[in-house]
Amino acid sequence: MSADRDPTPCPACRLHAWLCVCAHAPRLATHTPLLLIVHVHDLGRTSNTVRLLTLAVRNATLLCHGAFPAPADPAAHVPAGATPIVLFPGRGAKPLTPELVAALPSPPALIVPDGNWKQAGKMVKRIPLLDSAVKVALPARDFAGVALRRNRPGHRMSTYEAVVQALGILEGETVAAPLLDFYRRATDRMLLVRGKLRLGDVYGGLDGPHDGRALPTHALSPESDSGAAEDIGDCR
Repeated sequence: MSADRDPTPCPACRLHAWLCVCAHAPRLATHTPLLLIVHVHDLGRTSNTVRLLTLAVRNATLLCHGAFPAPADPAAHVPAGATPIVLFPGRGAKPLTPELVAALPSPPALIVPDGNWKQAGKMVKRIPLLDSAVKVALPARDFAGVALRRNRPGHRMSTYEAVVQALGILEGETVAAPLLDFYRRATDRMLLVRGKLRLGDVYGGLDGPHDGRALPTHALSPESDSGAAEDIGDCR
């Protein structure tokens, strides 16, 4: 392997060191507090996009669900005076629109359960904060990016894309645009390692000198939402 292709995972973005995308993170400070509650069995997946959100949004808070010992009550991470809204398109969810936001008693805090559909549904039922909060769903919108996971049906978005669309509604496209740019940079690098994209086709190119030789043979394979997770060691 070429010396400039260090396969050691970056502890922040989890990409190979030679593909680390951390330097491109926009690190935006949003007006809307963002609380991400991720299932312990999903956080370790190479295709999980929540860690990218914590790099891209400076005031995002990440909590792990299902780990032992249990984390602090998520309600403690919602700023006083904010109205919690949960991004979960289940039964009874209301479309997230500017009109809905204007009708809230106070500015919203966006809470996002992250995992497969079954895991997220259980979190919404079992965590009092999520169970009692207003549930919101996104309006239909197409994203041009390539999915990192197979899903049924195929129109589902990643958590990252869903959060960016929600922030676009809450704060405008000037917030959404740099977040989507970062997402495309990161996902193209993931697809490169999986052999799904050629080196010259990676969005934004790569940092530093890289030759045109083939990628290592231990490339990652695509994951489905029902597959086993990796051992992540911690949930910080």
